[in-house]
Amino acid sequence: MKDEPVAVSLAEIGDYLACMPLFKLLYHGDIGPSFKSVFRAYAMEGVILLARTSGKLLGVLVGSYNLDIDWEGRVARIDAVIVDENHRRRGIAKMLVRRFIETAQKKKCRAVKSRINVGNVVSQKFHEELGFSRSDTYEYVLEV
Repeated sequence: MKDEPVAVSLAEIGDYLACMPLFKLLYHGDIGPSFKSVFRAYAMEGVILLARTSGKLLGVLVGSYNLDIDWEGRVARIDAVIVDENHRRRGIAKMLVRRFIETAQKKKCRAVKSRINVGNVVSQKFHEELGFSRSDTYEYVLEV
Protein backbone atom coordinates (compact mmCIF):
# COMPACT_ATOMS: atom_id res chain seq x y z
CA MET A 1 0.00 0.00 0.00
CA LYS A 2 2.93 2.36 0.60
CA ASP A 3 3.77 2.45 -3.12
CA GLU A 4 0.21 2.86 -4.33
CA PRO A 5 -0.82 6.33 -5.53
CA VAL A 6 -2.79 8.53 -3.18
CA ALA A 7 -5.84 10.31 -4.60
CA VAL A 8 -7.27 13.49 -3.08
CA SER A 9 -10.98 14.16 -3.58
CA LEU A 10 -13.86 16.11 -2.09
CA ALA A 11 -15.85 14.35 0.60
CA GLU A 12 -19.55 13.78 0.34
CA ILE A 13 -22.05 13.55 3.16
CA GLY A 14 -21.94 9.75 2.87
CA ASP A 15 -18.23 9.75 3.80
CA TYR A 16 -19.06 10.64 7.41
CA LEU A 17 -18.66 7.14 8.88
CA ALA A 18 -15.39 6.51 7.04
CA CYS A 19 -13.98 9.76 8.47
CA MET A 20 -15.02 9.14 12.07
CA PRO A 21 -11.97 7.06 13.15
CA LEU A 22 -9.66 9.89 12.08
CA PHE A 23 -11.81 12.55 13.74
CA LYS A 24 -11.88 10.51 16.96
CA LEU A 25 -8.08 10.33 16.81
CA LEU A 26 -7.79 14.07 16.18
CA TYR A 27 -10.19 15.05 18.95
CA HIS A 28 -9.12 12.30 21.36
CA GLY A 29 -12.61 10.81 21.22
CA ASP A 30 -14.29 14.08 22.20
CA ILE A 31 -16.98 14.14 19.49
CA GLY A 32 -20.16 15.96 20.41
CA PRO A 33 -23.75 15.15 19.43
CA SER A 34 -23.87 17.81 16.68
CA PHE A 35 -20.69 16.65 14.93
CA LYS A 36 -22.58 14.87 12.14
CA SER A 37 -24.58 17.96 11.25
CA VAL A 38 -21.41 20.08 11.27
CA PHE A 39 -19.72 17.52 8.99
CA ARG A 40 -22.72 17.78 6.65
CA ALA A 41 -22.48 21.59 6.64
CA TYR A 42 -18.76 21.51 5.82
CA ALA A 43 -19.37 18.98 3.05
CA MET A 44 -22.01 21.28 1.53
CA GLU A 45 -20.71 24.79 2.31
CA GLY A 46 -17.02 24.43 3.16
CA VAL A 47 -14.61 21.78 2.02
CA ILE A 48 -13.59 18.38 3.28
CA LEU A 49 -10.74 16.79 1.36
CA LEU A 50 -10.01 13.08 1.61
CA ALA A 51 -6.75 11.31 0.80
CA ARG A 52 -7.31 7.68 -0.20
CA THR A 53 -5.48 4.75 -1.70
CA SER A 54 -7.13 1.49 -2.72
CA GLY A 55 -10.33 2.67 -1.07
CA LYS A 56 -8.63 3.15 2.33
CA LEU A 57 -8.99 6.58 3.92
CA LEU A 58 -5.54 7.91 4.88
CA GLY A 59 -6.19 11.55 5.74
CA VAL A 60 -8.75 14.34 6.04
CA LEU A 61 -8.58 18.12 5.75
CA VAL A 62 -11.51 20.31 6.82
CA GLY A 63 -11.59 23.92 5.72
CA SER A 64 -13.78 26.89 4.97
CA TYR A 65 -13.86 30.20 3.13
CA ASN A 66 -14.83 33.43 4.85
CA LEU A 67 -14.81 37.15 4.27
CA ASP A 68 -12.07 38.89 6.24
CA ILE A 69 -12.01 42.66 6.70
CA ASP A 70 -8.28 42.70 7.49
CA TRP A 71 -7.47 40.94 4.22
CA GLU A 72 -10.10 42.96 2.32
CA GLY A 73 -11.63 39.89 0.76
CA ARG A 74 -12.09 36.18 1.05
CA VAL A 75 -9.75 34.10 3.20
CA ALA A 76 -9.49 30.31 3.34
CA ARG A 77 -9.10 28.65 6.70
CA ILE A 78 -7.82 25.19 7.51
CA ASP A 79 -9.80 23.98 10.50
CA ALA A 80 -8.37 20.47 10.84
CA VAL A 81 -5.89 18.10 9.22
CA ILE A 82 -5.39 14.52 10.34
CA VAL A 83 -3.54 11.58 8.80
CA ASP A 84 -3.84 7.95 9.92
CA GLU A 85 -0.95 7.19 12.28
CA ASN A 86 0.19 4.26 10.12
CA HIS A 87 0.57 6.50 7.06
CA ARG A 88 2.33 9.57 8.43
CA ARG A 89 5.59 10.90 7.00
CA ARG A 90 4.47 10.04 3.46
CA GLY A 91 3.51 13.56 2.39
CA ILE A 92 -0.23 12.98 2.71
CA ALA A 93 -0.91 16.05 4.87
CA LYS A 94 1.15 18.17 2.46
CA MET A 95 -0.88 16.80 -0.43
CA LEU A 96 -4.14 17.75 1.31
CA VAL A 97 -2.94 21.24 2.25
CA ARG A 98 -1.54 21.93 -1.22
CA ARG A 99 -4.85 20.91 -2.81
CA PHE A 100 -6.69 23.20 -0.39
CA ILE A 101 -4.35 26.07 -1.30
CA GLU A 102 -5.01 25.45 -5.01
CA THR A 103 -8.75 25.57 -4.38
CA ALA A 104 -8.38 28.77 -2.32
CA GLN A 105 -6.47 30.40 -5.17
CA LYS A 106 -9.21 29.44 -7.64
CA LYS A 107 -11.76 31.00 -5.28
CA LYS A 108 -9.68 34.22 -5.29
CA CYS A 109 -8.84 33.98 -1.59
CA ARG A 110 -6.29 36.52 -0.38
CA ALA A 111 -4.71 34.18 2.18
CA VAL A 112 -4.92 30.74 3.74
CA LYS A 113 -4.99 30.65 7.53
CA SER A 114 -4.35 27.60 9.66
CA ARG A 115 -4.90 27.48 13.39
CA ILE A 116 -2.74 25.09 15.43
CA ASN A 117 -2.10 24.50 19.10
CA VAL A 118 0.61 26.78 20.50
CA GLY A 119 2.81 23.94 21.77
CA ASN A 120 2.57 21.78 18.63
CA VAL A 121 6.14 22.15 17.36
CA VAL A 122 5.69 19.44 14.72
CA SER A 123 2.73 21.30 13.21
CA GLN A 124 4.60 24.61 13.36
CA LYS A 125 7.50 23.14 11.38
CA PHE A 126 5.09 21.49 8.93
CA HIS A 127 3.37 24.81 8.20
CA GLU A 128 6.65 26.69 7.84
CA GLU A 129 7.88 24.06 5.34
CA LEU A 130 4.77 24.80 3.26
CA GLY A 131 5.48 28.54 3.29
CA PHE A 132 3.14 29.64 6.09
CA SER A 133 4.42 32.29 8.46
CA ARG A 134 3.42 32.80 12.06
CA SER A 135 0.93 35.60 12.62
CA ASP A 136 1.53 38.25 15.24
CA THR A 137 -2.10 38.07 16.36
CA TYR A 138 -3.69 36.00 19.11
CA GLU A 139 -6.97 34.25 18.84
CA TYR A 140 -9.37 34.86 21.71
CA VAL A 141 -12.43 32.68 22.16
CA LEU A 142 -15.72 33.33 23.92
CA GLU A 143 -18.16 30.43 23.89
CA VAL A 144 -21.77 31.54 23.52
